[in-house]
Amino acid sequence: MEIKKETKYKVKPTSEVERDIEDAGDKIKAGAKAAANKVEDAARDAGDKMKDASRDFDYEYRKEKAKEKLD
Repeated sequence: MEIKKETKYKVKPTSEVERDIEDAGDKIKAGAKAAANKVEDAARDAGDKMKDASRDFDYEYRKEKAKEKLD
């Protein structure tokens, strides 16, 4: 069995690996926050559209009722 004196790969110092792991964690957190914000925005927009549709329905209903009273 032959023992190699040199390796082909350089190993990063522990502090550099820790920094890379922290950076990856920060990127994951930022991505999760961005996704949560998108979901919140979509839910808010959907809620606003439902309110608008409800208002439009109420307005049309009252308008039709007013026409019926005039007839």
